[in-house]
Amino acid sequence: MFRHMWVIAALLLLSSGGARADDKPNPDQLQKAYNDALVQLQNAQNAKNELAGANDKLTKQLDDLKKQLAASQGRVRDLERQVSDNDEKTFRLRSFYAAWQAFIKTRPDLLVRWKLYLGDDVLAVPQEGRSLIDLGLLDGSQSYDRG
Repeated sequence: MFRHMWVIAALLLLSSGGARADDKPNPDQLQKAYNDALVQLQNAQNAKNELAGANDKLTKQLDDLKKQLAASQGRVRDLERQVSDNDEKTFRLRSFYAAWQAFIKTRPDLLVRWKLYLGDDVLAVPQEGRSLIDLGLLDGSQSYDRG
């Protein structure tokens, strides 16, 4: 079996291995193939140069975006710091106000004096709520507005 395979392989090699004189390529065909290969090589080189230029542009854009990102991150850190500072200030003011309210409730004489003081202040927060809308539920003699 192996002998038959060797014989077939040898015959195939001998029949296809020899170069014939009529298989010689034409010089015009060789020149045309050379010119085609040269054009393809030039096109590939031009495409490579265009891609390199596009890569340079994208690299510059990437650098600009990185700078913008760094600046934005710096601004975010500053704003976060301001927010945390404001949170701390707000907490202090609220705790001070709560302590003041607890203190003023224990001293009724001081509470009266404090309300009188706030009553004279134009910018003071009103102590009693006022209705902004009169729904007509009350008769003409009564009104929420004391002013």
